[in-house]
Amino acid sequence: MFAVPHLRTAGLRAQDQFDAWRSLHKDTIELLPTGEVSTGFVAEFSSWNLGELVLTHVVYAGAPGRQWRHRPKSYLDHWCLVLARTITADGVACEDLSFRSLALPFDGQAQDSEVITLYLPRDRRPADEQRFDDAHGLAVSEEFAPLLTGYMDGLVRRLPFVAPEHAASLEVPTKALVAACVAPRPVGQDLARHLPGSVLIDRARAVVRQNMASPDFGPERLARLLAMSRSKLYRLFESSGGVAHFINRERLREAHYRLSSHHSARSIHAIGNEVGFSDHSTFSRAFRREFGYSPTEARERGLVRYFADEPDAPGVAERC
Repeated sequence: MFAVPHLRTAGLRAQDQFDAWRSLHKDTIELLPTGEVSTGFVAEFSSWNLGELVLTHVVYAGAPGRQWRHRPKSYLDHWCLVLARTITADGVACEDLSFRSLALPFDGQAQDSEVITLYLPRDRRPADEQRFDDAHGLAVSEEFAPLLTGYMDGLVRRLPFVAPEHAASLEVPTKALVAACVAPRPVGQDLARHLPGSVLIDRARAVVRQNMASPDFGPERLARLLAMSRSKLYRLFESSGGVAHFINRERLREAHYRLSSHHSARSIHAIGNEVGFSDHSTFSRAFRREFGYSPTEARERGLVRYFADEPDAPGVAERC
């Protein structure tokens, strides 16, 4: 899967480090250059095979912030469980554990200090494939994330001392553990049968927010992620305008929040894309219908509130 099991860019010339790192990952992601990469990209990569599974460990020592996206039409369509750590200025480690499919679109940016990734090849069971694909882009639940994090850390510590034939025996139990933690379908179905409507709506809202960047996300996929039949999902939102209306409203509310926040420097068009509107005029019309004013006015109102609440806030000229 990867051309080399180990790579340290520190041994290369500074101007060659980023290209070497990008070439290493060329089959899985498209790493986008930034203005800082010409000064150097210091990172170390290690990988191990667990049968058909691949575990990689990356440590960034002097690499700038990174942007990447899944490579379209790559011959690799693996799923990947990604544990990313970032060390804050005060020395605190922040962790994020997520699950993705290389076969589906994904754009990311980060300045992680350490990344552990477990790549799982697809099998020939359509039901299992759908369960894993439905988990694409979602954070692993708080109940199971510590379990998987500890397991992945343990693999990184011990695999350098494990013979390849012994590591291969970990393939089946490792994939079973990931499936149980990432896509526990039977548990989800039991919950969907017994949870009250208000709790189900809260779960639906969380799923929509995790997937709203995809313009194609709609009622059918929402039903799958909630492990709920389409008829039950439609009944749940029947009195509030329907499922599609609920999804659209959640997109617009998130857009309103981002536009109103003085912390956001993203353009209106970019924010519309981030919540699933690929067409700017469609986004503007839908926004005005929902709130009675335009996205531009929402941003202006947010700034007015900010300066009214923060008398010591810098003026526009100072911020520029």
